[in-house]
Amino acid sequence: MMVAPRTAEEKGAESVAVVKKSEDPYEDFKRSMLEMIMEKHMFEARDLEQLLQSFLSLNSKQHHRTIVDAFTEIWEALFCD
Repeated sequence: MMVAPRTAEEKGAESVAVVKKSEDPYEDFKRSMLEMIMEKHMFEARDLEQLLQSFLSLNSKQHHRTIVDAFTEIWEALFCD
């Protein structure tokens, strides 16, 4: 039996947002994104873009720059030489 690959939305659907105080939001966002990527096997560009959108939609605008910076570091590590 073949199972169809899961979409980015399906991969993230089982996730739960957690409210947390942080001494280092950049590292915490990066660590959280990396955990999601590994647990959900999110290695395609569209999966990662969906992950970024999820983080942005779940967090205050005041954190968006930090989220984008952390995401950019991960993206570059995965897709850039």
